[in-house]
Amino acid sequence: MSGLGLSRIMFFSPACSVQHNRSMKTMDAVTIRQATLADLPVLLSYRRAMAEEMNTPDPVAVNRMITALEPYLRSAIPEGRWHAWIAEPGGCGAVEVVQWVPGRLDPTPRRAWIHSLYIEPSFRRRGIGRRLTETMVAWCREQGFRWIYLHASEQGRPLYESLGFEPSSEMRLKL
Repeated sequence: MSGLGLSRIMFFSPACSVQHNRSMKTMDAVTIRQATLADLPVLLSYRRAMAEEMNTPDPVAVNRMITALEPYLRSAIPEGRWHAWIAEPGGCGAVEVVQWVPGRLDPTPRRAWIHSLYIEPSFRRRGIGRRLTETMVAWCREQGFRWIYLHASEQGRPLYESLGFEPSSEMRLKL
């Protein structure tokens, strides 16, 4: 982790680099490996697919996001501020570690946020999202986090609740 306490972890499957077994019924065929900078095109394509699938209304906004994300990852991956693993085949997700004000429930000055869990449509409902989330949770435990935060989509909420995540009172204001 960098001195700033910022780090990212993403789990994903590069559709372009793996021969998918469409009849896969179990997780036995899924492997996880650490990603490198060479995997950047796949990271960006999954992020785009997720935004489009979540009905981001403005394709220009999606393009801006991808345009901003690429140089960030080009520096953050080699600097060790962002870490990624590939789940072949099937999906992606991320844990972002951010600086945070120490609080009553957790006095440490950092938080873990799970975001960007995306499973390719043909691999959904096969346990890949669960395995990725369990892997992210295990990493957070190993790093000494006491809490993990996330924003759940309606499709993802049952998975997160089954793993023990609970709703919170968080609110936001668009400026």
